[in-house]
Amino acid sequence: DSSHKAVTLSLLLSSYDMIQVSRFAAGRIQLWITPCAVTMPPPGGDSLAVPTNERLCGTQFSHFPVGGPTPLQEYIGRHPKERVPEQLQEASWMLYQCESIDGVVTELGGIDRSDIDERAPVVGGDEQYPVRCRVGDSLLFSSSGGLEKVFEKGLILTVPPFWPGTASAEWRRLLRSSYLNTFSVAKSAGSLAITTPLLGSGARGTPTEQAAEIAAEASVAFVKSAGEQSEMSILFAVQDDDVGEALDKALRRYDMTST
Repeated sequence: DSSHKAVTLSLLLSSYDMIQVSRFAAGRIQLWITPCAVTMPPPGGDSLAVPTNERLCGTQFSHFPVGGPTPLQEYIGRHPKERVPEQLQEASWMLYQCESIDGVVTELGGIDRSDIDERAPVVGGDEQYPVRCRVGDSLLFSSSGGLEKVFEKGLILTVPPFWPGTASAEWRRLLRSSYLNTFSVAKSAGSLAITTPLLGSGARGTPTEQAAEIAAEASVAFVKSAGEQSEMSILFAVQDDDVGEALDKALRRYDMTST
């Protein structure tokens, strides 16, 4: 049962740094628990999905509010106690830079800033919040810095939607698009295995179960639509056994070939 499985996962995590929890779609969808999807990705992952903001500017604050709002350009680099709005100073519901995929990639210099400026022109927004990638879209960039030899097929930056408080049809569509566009970009880049976190469940504030539901639906749909001609695998990499259990349950509802 679920309680036994949670205990089993906890015991395994006490003995191993990274474990494979389950496999689906004849191994083309895999679920791994790892301390960090960036610095310790599942074996074979040659590309990485990086959930980020519309500006593609990485993380500019040491911490930021889960579920939004994203800090405006005018606050970047300024002292938070004096210049940042009051609602952004609360530490009770914050995500720190090192706790997010985008933050770790930023710290490791994983993407060349000039590459983003050159290949991702501003497509909307305003002077304070220039948009380079719309919600639900995905863009491929070469990995650099400490990640250059880890993800040889590149980093796919994608913008998941903020959690609106309920699983609306528009939210579902946008999060599903983030996955499907990311997988399609990775496949076109020649990736054989893309590592992806549970999109939207970090800074964007989506509850685990709802995020897992869309992740399972989108990944199974992509594998089925790609058919046998595609060799690319999807490697879900999560940190917590509770998150792993929720995603495992969701994947089992959509796929009957789990192992």
